[in-house]
Formats: sequence, structure tokens, C-alpha cells
Amino acid sequence: MTRLRDTDPGFTARVDQLRLRQRRRWATLATLLWIVAPFCLLYGGWTGALEAVLAIGYGAWLMRKRNRAADAPTWPPSNDRLQLD
Repeated sequence: MTRLRDTDPGFTARVDQLRLRQRRRWATLATLLWIVAPFCLLYGGWTGALEAVLAIGYGAWLMRKRNRAADAPTWPPSNDRLQLD
């Protein structure tokens, strides 16, 4: 990654920007799902309760995925690459 950042900083900046947008999209979708869940409970009966549980669960999964993506490195370190002799 270090060599790629040195040789093509524009490309790595674009990749990092895509990743940031994706994480922001996951957070927005999770928030919308959590906002919709109470309305499903109020107006949906037992089907709404099921939808609310699914919305809350999927929102939690998206936030977990978002947080794990923030901690993961963008590229594998150079010492993990295949060495050809």
C-alpha cells in the first residue's frame, strides 16, 4: 500500500473516498430503518412487528459492518503479498 500511495496518490485517494461514501451510506440507511421501525409497530399489526424487528436487526448489522470497515486496512500490507522466488 505504501508503494501504491507513493506512485499513484490520486488513485488511493479515490479508493479511500469510495470507502468513506459507502460507510456513510450504511449509516444513513441504518438510521432510516431505525426511524421506520416504530411506525411499523404502530400501524402494521403483527406484520409491522415483524418488519420492525427485521429493520432494527438489519440496521444494527449495517452499523456493525460500518464500524468493522473503519478498522480494516484498505489494502493488505506489502509483507503479506505472494513472494515469487
